[in-house]
Amino acid sequence: MSDPAAAAPGDLYGGLRDGVRVWQQGACGAMATAARFVRHRFRPHTHDTFMFGLIEGGAKEFQRERTTYLAAPHSVSAVNPGDLHTGRRAAGAELRYRALYVPAQTLADAVGAAAAVGFQSGVIEDAGVFRAMVRAHQALVGGETRLARDGLLLAALGLLASRHGGVAAAGAARPARPEIGRARAMIEDRYADALSIASIAREVALSPYHLMRQFRAQVGMPMHAYQLQVRIERARQLLAKGEAPAHVALSVGFADQAHFSKRFKSLVGASPASYQRDVRRNAAGR
Repeated sequence: MSDPAAAAPGDLYGGLRDGVRVWQQGACGAMATAARFVRHRFRPHTHDTFMFGLIEGGAKEFQRERTTYLAAPHSVSAVNPGDLHTGRRAAGAELRYRALYVPAQTLADAVGAAAAVGFQSGVIEDAGVFRAMVRAHQALVGGETRLARDGLLLAALGLLASRHGGVAAAGAARPARPEIGRARAMIEDRYADALSIASIAREVALSPYHLMRQFRAQVGMPMHAYQLQVRIERARQLLAKGEAPAHVALSVGFADQAHFSKRFKSLVGASPASYQRDVRRNAAGR
């Protein structure tokens, strides 16, 4: 493995070992991260935001919905809100990339779009866009003024969307059957409970067999995976507020901290303690 201190200016990847560093600077609601992976693989999951990966070392293989992509150095990986996706190192001794998590409204504001913007391809190869996105990321993690961060991010997003974006596909957000919508709501409301398929099926008036099939077809993942994602998202919120990881584990429905830590890293890429240090440090530095 190469020397992490030499990986990027400003010690961006320094000290990372199969992990993620997080910056929440609040530029137009965006979050910035830096990831350095050798063995780690992200299990299938979704985001409420766009996720743009700026590949700086190695190659990233990821599945977005039903298509598998390979993102090489100096390319941008693009995941739309709600896209089920994975991620892993595919080539090179290690995978290093910056990432920007951008709310859909921020991207729409950057181009003055009335309709939702989306990206048909999961990989964008455009040197000008890559440089602009990296500069925006540097501003977010480098502590520049709010005006500088907002301006550089919106300019980069405007360039990205004007060259490679389009109107989001109408089918990207699968129209929910009422029963599946109620099942999702039940999982979201009672994420910490030991729910059974039978109890959810009774609540929504479907057989367990049809509930399982229709939920997976509608949401893109089985119910247990969706519950895990909801639990981890709630855990992120509690960790950001400063609650102890051991307490968070119990609060979101895990029997022990070891299991919680393993599942948290499988979706976030960082341990709960590391994630909390980063977000609390960012909050203190504002």
